[in-house]
Amino acid sequence: MAEPEITVVIPAHNRTRALQHCLASLARQTLDPGAFEIIVVDDGSDEPVGETVAQFADGDRIRLLRHERARGAGAARNTGAAAARGGLLVLLDADCLCHPDLLRAHLDAQAGGPVAVCGYGAGRELTPAAWRLKLGADWDFSDPDAVFARLARTPSLHDPLTELLARPRPADWAFFWTLNAAVPKSFFDLVGGFDTRFEVKGIEDIELGYRLARAGLPTVFAPAAITLHQPHGRDRNREVVRDRRNEHILVREYPSLDVEAVCSYDIAHSRDLIPALERFSDRLDAATADCGRLAALDRLTRRITDADGAVLLVGAPQGWPAGLPAPDTVCYPADLPDGPGRRLRLLGTRLPGAGKHYALGVITDYWRHFPDGTFSRVLAEMDRVCREVFVLSGVSTAPVPAPDPELSEALAAYDRPYWESTTPLRRELHQFDLTEDEPGTSGPAAFRCTPIPWPMTELTDVGVPAGEELVPR
Repeated sequence: MAEPEITVVIPAHNRTRALQHCLASLARQTLDPGAFEIIVVDDGSDEPVGETVAQFADGDRIRLLRHERARGAGAARNTGAAAARGGLLVLLDADCLCHPDLLRAHLDAQAGGPVAVCGYGAGRELTPAAWRLKLGADWDFSDPDAVFARLARTPSLHDPLTELLARPRPADWAFFWTLNAAVPKSFFDLVGGFDTRFEVKGIEDIELGYRLARAGLPTVFAPAAITLHQPHGRDRNREVVRDRRNEHILVREYPSLDVEAVCSYDIAHSRDLIPALERFSDRLDAATADCGRLAALDRLTRRITDADGAVLLVGAPQGWPAGLPAPDTVCYPADLPDGPGRRLRLLGTRLPGAGKHYALGVITDYWRHFPDGTFSRVLAEMDRVCREVFVLSGVSTAPVPAPDPELSEALAAYDRPYWESTTPLRRELHQFDLTEDEPGTSGPAAFRCTPIPWPMTELTDVGVPAGEELVPR
């Protein structure tokens, strides 16, 4: 028996009804049945996944593997990939309904040479209630032909990635989304599959896309590889927070401008912002962000000398006083000469490191390049990783007089991450207490920076006191 060209890998944790529809749609593929196999990995389900898979038994073309306890989507996909016989892995979610031409389209996408593929995904993230509200209750997911005929005439289900990814960008690795993706097994094995340190699911597919890109395999969008995401209940707030938590792993492992941008500004907005960040880093003059006058700050230099832990410098290290212990980590987006400590080529909006990892963090006049919204984000991130934060003024050799205009324009357009309504960001200097550390001195100054409690209040809770009316005075 000839080996299949494709192995479809589907991790399943309960949701047997949706899985049944998924497998039924795969049974209706236009690709020859001998060209593909299906591996379902039951990731510690309570529901009878085995009974669902048994309905579609076809020799060894459809196989079931099981984890006795749930280990997460990445681990389940690794298990399936390890058992795969096909040269191309097609990675699906259990609740994906597959267009009849899905597998043929994934195979066609490899015709010009090996690539990682992000397929078309309609209906992502809709709950059953939202689906009924927006699209009606008369969809029969057990009839994939009818569903996809209707999908073609339902504009609200159009996948916006069609337009977004029409112009390829180097950071398109961030769109390797495994609800509908494909990768040559040789590359999957080369980079080591999914990193299983990620919590449950979320970001582990993007991280794999990044490693594939570093191995020379770009991610491309295949609009003909169509799936529809069947609606299911979900805790979107919890998912968004979990993704932000998982991003810490991504930034820690790959501290680079493009990864920082994806994690700071969201995947879609970062595509157009990354080129502006790279141009900004290319034109940075170290004299605008260096430590040329740091020695004049006696109290701060003593704090650095006596620090009971690691020190973080955000800015250029040139001019760091020779007798002062070198910073353990330097964060600065432009290329730097070799020196002691760790060098992070980052803007500063997302930093690797656990909470309060550093005893002390200082930022030079580098902050002057940013509009206040970005400066505030950098301060908040420094506060996350540092026990004490100091903002310096007049310490650099040639501070800029105003924020960088091109960078500011790009940030105004794209610094709008979709998750900000769930994970609020500090955007104003009013949200920090800035206390001068060496009052009464002239020249360079150091300000201790402490976030001010800033509770979020629902607009519905901002009421008018009983018996009063809002009237002009």
